[in-house]
Amino acid sequence: MTTEEYGVQLGRRRGATAVAFAVMGGLLGGAPGALAAPPAPDVPAPAARDLESVAGPVPVWPRPQSMRAAGRGVVVGDQAVLVVAPGTDPFAVDALRSVLRGAGAHTLYEVAPGEALPPRGLVVRAGDAEDALKALRAPARADLPAGGYRLAVGQVAGRDTVALDGVGADGMFHAAQTLRQLVRGDAVAGVVVRDWPGTAVRGMTEGFYGRPWTTEQRLAQVDFMGRTKQNRYLYAPGDDPYRQALWREPYPAAERSSFRVLAEHARRNHVTLGWAVAPGQAMCMSDDRDVKALVRKVESMWALGVRVFQLQFQDVSYSEWHCGQDADVFGSGPEAAAKAHARVASAVARHLAARHPGAEPLSMMPTEFYQDGETAYRRALAAELDGRVQVAWTGVGVVPRTISGRELVTARSAFGRPLVTMDNYPVNDYAQDRLFLGPYTGREPAVAGQSAALLSNAMEQPSASRIPLFTAADFAWNPRGYQPQESWRAAVEDLAGGDAQAREAMLAFAGNHASSILDPAHESAYLRPLIDAFWKSRPSGDRALRDAAAQRLRAAFTVMKEAPQRLGPAADGSFDDEVRPWLERFARYGAAGEQAVDMLQAQAAGNGAAAWGHARALSTSREELKAPRVTVGKGVLDPFLSKAERQGAAWTGADREPGTVTRGESTYTVRLKHPRPVTAVTAMATPGQTDTAVEVHVPGEGWRRIGALSDDGWTQTPVGGTRVDAVRLAWTGRVPAVERLVPWFADEPEATLTLSRGETDAEIGGPAARVLAALTGQRPGEVRGGLTAKAPKGIEVLVPKATVVPRGTDTSVPLEIKVAKGTPAGEYRIPVSFAGGAEQVLTVRAAPRTAGPDLLRTARVSSSGDETADFPAAHAADGDAGTRWSSPAGPSAWWQAELPEPTRLGQVVLTWQDAHAKAYRVQVSADGRSWRTAATVRDGRGGRETVRFDARDAKFVRVQGDERATRFGYSLWSVEAYAVAE
Repeated sequence: MTTEEYGVQLGRRRGATAVAFAVMGGLLGGAPGALAAPPAPDVPAPAARDLESVAGPVPVWPRPQSMRAAGRGVVVGDQAVLVVAPGTDPFAVDALRSVLRGAGAHTLYEVAPGEALPPRGLVVRAGDAEDALKALRAPARADLPAGGYRLAVGQVAGRDTVALDGVGADGMFHAAQTLRQLVRGDAVAGVVVRDWPGTAVRGMTEGFYGRPWTTEQRLAQVDFMGRTKQNRYLYAPGDDPYRQALWREPYPAAERSSFRVLAEHARRNHVTLGWAVAPGQAMCMSDDRDVKALVRKVESMWALGVRVFQLQFQDVSYSEWHCGQDADVFGSGPEAAAKAHARVASAVARHLAARHPGAEPLSMMPTEFYQDGETAYRRALAAELDGRVQVAWTGVGVVPRTISGRELVTARSAFGRPLVTMDNYPVNDYAQDRLFLGPYTGREPAVAGQSAALLSNAMEQPSASRIPLFTAADFAWNPRGYQPQESWRAAVEDLAGGDAQAREAMLAFAGNHASSILDPAHESAYLRPLIDAFWKSRPSGDRALRDAAAQRLRAAFTVMKEAPQRLGPAADGSFDDEVRPWLERFARYGAAGEQAVDMLQAQAAGNGAAAWGHARALSTSREELKAPRVTVGKGVLDPFLSKAERQGAAWTGADREPGTVTRGESTYTVRLKHPRPVTAVTAMATPGQTDTAVEVHVPGEGWRRIGALSDDGWTQTPVGGTRVDAVRLAWTGRVPAVERLVPWFADEPEATLTLSRGETDAEIGGPAARVLAALTGQRPGEVRGGLTAKAPKGIEVLVPKATVVPRGTDTSVPLEIKVAKGTPAGEYRIPVSFAGGAEQVLTVRAAPRTAGPDLLRTARVSSSGDETADFPAAHAADGDAGTRWSSPAGPSAWWQAELPEPTRLGQVVLTWQDAHAKAYRVQVSADGRSWRTAATVRDGRGGRETVRFDARDAKFVRVQGDERATRFGYSLWSVEAYAVAE
């Protein structure tokens, strides 16, 4: 199904909040027109009888395997007829009644197949619907698996009809959940659906360490699971003593009652309740009495409604037994532990098979639940374990970033059993300051299709967990059709409910908690483009562009600030209770973001007083954000605020250290090291009325009054270039709270100049190389001037004729470097200056064009030493992007290659691991003994670096480290070398 078939369009809204909603709607939802987007609130819902508006597919989650438009929709109306086949699942019928009444059917007739129908009203056939399905051109049932269903909407014999048919009780229940989503107003979308689960068992685990959920929270979670077609709830709280140290003891009466209620509620939602027990820390595994006690506990839980069980041995030591008899019977080590675990699990499995024929298989979480491949423990377990037992694993790693089909097949082969994939996402007990609200990613479709069950471990926050769990359910149902960002947006909106402002706030909140081990780079994904656009607009002379970027960013911060109020009702108020520390911090970041944007906008407009007020508010907000208990917007929000404060301080001059500050009873003085010409003095103080003079000290003359401190605390007074050796504030009445006093000097460069790189490569006769020059003004106003590059013959540096540097803003100016044909290869040093003041030197390495294959694929390689045998020199030239060479710690290590024959070498390409060189040389040799330097790199940045030169008769090439960027040695994923194109 295409996005165009499946999606709906967002309406347009106006105003600052609407700006944020529109921006987040596009950026958070991934591709344009994200699938789950409901109409904006000022776009009317489809009229009751506007059947064309519901003629095509509407969003259904989990995403169906097959759904197509089937013409006009149908109207529910004030009465409807429900035709129920004998034996139809009663809970599915209850769901259908609820859907129809919610759509406006005040009168609902229920008849059996073959009975006469009332003369009017929509006909809904639940079971025994084959004729209606054929008439509506629905595909045949064929080989639909358990839980699959068909649904079709249209007219049959002149009557508006909805026909549903399911494989088993689960199938009809799933069909009812889809129908619920097809209703818009009092109309049902005209569709034909043939759908089935891609994973037979799919659901979630309550398996975190922390405060277990309450009964009410579990019941709400089961309702959510029913809506999202999940069918397994595994109860396994890490801090429930009655399934661990106290496993022999029965649960207290109140908890037994809660299990009964939960089990019945799960049954009504077609969810199987499971219970996990971890007896290994308090069990004599060779003792039949303990095994019988465990079987009795399992039976007691069966009586409470539990219908599937798991034994957990993940925290059991190989060498630590809890009775002396175990050591005598099993011995010690991995094989002994595996035999003990297999004995207990096999006994429980045999009991369940005998006592409850047809019961779901027992699963077992082994001690080695996350390792890769075969081990002694796994071989012994596979040999001893009852064949009916399934084995649980988490993938390769406790919280793996990815899980592949190959890894699953390897683990299944090692255990010799079907695998229950217990994915430790979004659980956050190992990072309790975080919420993991991003989509389920990094799992190949084969993981869903080939797992006996796929369960996601929830966070301690049940309502918040529904966002990632919704996407995991979507993946498990239809792994090949899964679209993470579209599913995630639907999950966010499902949790937020129907209120537009709540949806907007939930999108923002979840978007700022989207990163995790699964996707470390996705944090604040909707906000980062707004921040980038804002910074890019700042140096621009285009005020409209700057104001528009500021408006969009500020609107997003406003949504953050208002999130606690907007999200209060979400999930019946439980969401706010669960995530209040994160919500409060999120709102503080929103307020601080507004203040930062307002400060910089006021500065851009030249309104120093307003900017100073916002700066003081921002400073207060940053103090409140210190020492966090929880983490929000990691790596995005704090860096933005810090950069805003730096730019604000550059505008006011507060980042300058002009002299020595002394405070007297009636003065605040800044003494300079020597007399200097001053153009202006900026004073910043707490607002309030005060009789305070701004003065400068002129050598040989004394103190001269130049102005007065304003009541708003911000004062900037011109001095006109007078040479002074001190500036001060002097008062006679109320003492002002002075924060900064800044003289601006006329004898320093008008702007600082920094090059993005001090070195660059340029091909002789080839395309231009590009370097950025960063300019920062050092005047209390904008600076105008031009860049000048003094290039030698044969090299041309193109720069803009004139540049404007706004006050307090970094401005990037491009330099285009071209090397003419015939220019000798080599290094050229080019002075670059701005307005005749600040100067930097750019080193250009001019080299001829290269061509041909990578010469190192057939070279013999060596090094000064390898860190271990796992990281040999050969790995940097083997063509495998996943292998690397690493040197021992030390600055002077080298890596070299012997080419098949002498070559005129022109280029080396290095791909560094994190442990890269800050400074290094590329050397060549004709004999491997006498070396000459072909190129010197003085500002290595790591990553992929290209170094160009012209070295004739090179039989050997060496990368010689000179300075490390880290405390480790050097590490290269790959080295490539190319010859000059003759």
